Amino acid sequence: MRCDMCRVCSRKRLCLARRFPMDIDKTAIHATSAARATALRAFATPPEPEPASIDVLVLDDSQFDAMCILRECRRTELPVRVTIATNMDHFRELLSKQRYHLVFIDYMLPDGDGLAAQQILRDGEKNGHSPVVMISGEARHDVAVRAMKGGCIDYKSKTDLTKDALKSLILRALEEGSKLARSHLDQSMALQKQDIVAAIRDVLREEMSSLAMTPFGAPEAMRRMLQSYGLIPEGDGYDWSQVLDDPAANFVFRTH
Repeated sequence: MRCDMCRVCSRKRLCLARRFPMDIDKTAIHATSAARATALRAFATPPEPEPASIDVLVLDDSQFDAMCILRECRRTELPVRVTIATNMDHFRELLSKQRYHLVFIDYMLPDGDGLAAQQILRDGEKNGHSPVVMISGEARHDVAVRAMKGGCIDYKSKTDLTKDALKSLILRALEEGSKLARSHLDQSMALQKQDIVAAIRDVLREEMSSLAMTPFGAPEAMRRMLQSYGLIPEGDGYDWSQVLDDPAANFVFRTH
């Protein structure tokens, strides 16, 4: 049984609840809404990132032909951004400003030819390895041969630059660029590995030279030193000939 004081407290709480029902309900509603909003934010789908632009450069003195290429590129439904250069000087200026994923070069130009323009591109710092497609008003076998020998990924007549053909060329250029980036990364990592190996080799040779000066206990000290660098397994009974015979272990002792 509850005491009289408990009954008084219960009646008091009930009275307060009857006098201020709206305040209690509003507080509960606000708390519930805040919790629901927090939960919805936690499970909300993040916005999709904007697609990266595929930068295409077109060198063509014919504004009409260049605009046809631009229009067909837009029809590919790829995120293509086309920039047009109408002469060699403008072409050289654009190449110096940014990197392009694909470059179309018209073979017949009033101030040179496509091969000269391609050489300008290859000599540049930003686009020296950018994929190039040589184009011309009419299909010419001799131009195609010279273009391919010059490093172009393809040669196309302007009449063949349809939406599907351009989409295929753009995707091919992106693949070529990805392969080139991986090749450069592999070369960079190989050079870094050589530098690291050379640094480790110098450190170990210096320590081994110091240990060789020790009259007593030099072999044991050398064994501990090599084990500390992880070059030989821990514990006794290791066959030292493996250090000299195993290509994975004896890089420290090589001179080349």
